[in-house]
Amino acid sequence: MTMIPRDDPSQAVRIRRFFIAFTAYMIWLVLIVYCHYLDFIRLTIWQTGFLYSIFIVVNIAIYALLRSGLNRKFADPSLTVPQMVAATIGTMVVIYFTDEIRALMLLIYFMTFIFGVFRFNTRQYFSFALFTLLSYSLVVLMLFYHHPETVDAGIEILQLLIFGTVLFWFSIIGSYISSLRNRLSASNHELSHAIMTIEALATHDDLTQVYNRRHMFKVLQQVKSLADRSGIPFSIAIFDLDHFKRVNDLFGHQKGDDVLKRVARAVAGVLRESDVLARYGGEEFIVIMPSTEIAGAVDCAQRIHRNLYSLKFTGFPDTFQVTISTGITAYRSVENIDDLIYRADNALYRAKAKGRNRMEIEFSEGHGQQEYSDGAA
Repeated sequence: MTMIPRDDPSQAVRIRRFFIAFTAYMIWLVLIVYCHYLDFIRLTIWQTGFLYSIFIVVNIAIYALLRSGLNRKFADPSLTVPQMVAATIGTMVVIYFTDEIRALMLLIYFMTFIFGVFRFNTRQYFSFALFTLLSYSLVVLMLFYHHPETVDAGIEILQLLIFGTVLFWFSIIGSYISSLRNRLSASNHELSHAIMTIEALATHDDLTQVYNRRHMFKVLQQVKSLADRSGIPFSIAIFDLDHFKRVNDLFGHQKGDDVLKRVARAVAGVLRESDVLARYGGEEFIVIMPSTEIAGAVDCAQRIHRNLYSLKFTGFPDTFQVTISTGITAYRSVENIDDLIYRADNALYRAKAKGRNRMEIEFSEGHGQQEYSDGAA
């Protein structure tokens, strides 16, 4: 298992942010050790090590939540607030044990604040700024009580005022950046959705929502290229709704459209995942069957005929029934797409000429074979 998941982009982003924060904290810990070496911190080496241990354990726990996916159960899967609160408490401890360079240590707070831009809004930023200010005030009060010799009231009050002012403006800028980020993210989402919609409109038929004629030719070219390279066969079937003009004449074009949509859904439901259904034009559809010989194409066409034969249509008389005529053929090596479709069309024409509601197969130029005369067969 990798430290950063490769199959979950959202989790990967969260864990990368965690490691950025962890690296920044580690740099500060190295600086704290140096401060200990210069006697700027009232901690023994063992106490410093203990704080290090707590820091490591807390971060391991956070990483475990992120890596296990349990973080998704929280309102904020990034665990922004818990991480920032933990960092703030750690900063309080460091500042409490720091004397001469206490003001410099306040910079650690701002490092923590930076990570709020990933998630915080204005209210959250101000709330966290208040929490940070109160935490520092608590540190000063504890120093007044336990180590008054290290505190100058006038300087501490001035530092507190300056710190609070900077936090206030930092919150405004941070929330503004966060707002820009959220708007950019929303714009990107809308753009992605628009691109997907455009792609769907470019490849799908508006009425039936199956692939359109343009995409059909693209798919045919792809399976043809594969067949020419590897010899993998494919077949196609073109079917036409019998006497569809009567449906429009008797029930209206709106009802005719409903029939086309219902037929398209029913046919798609009996196809394999690898098969492609497209609207060829009007009431004609084409099924592209990769890795399929003639026998397999006939089986597929038979399933379609049986399914449509028993199909019921809402808003039509109980006696209303849709039948189709189908022309089937298999691809011949290195032939062009137009010739392939021409042969399937020839088979379809024969099926219509022989009474409709049947399938015809075109094995080769000018030669056909009748397979079924009844869609229920």
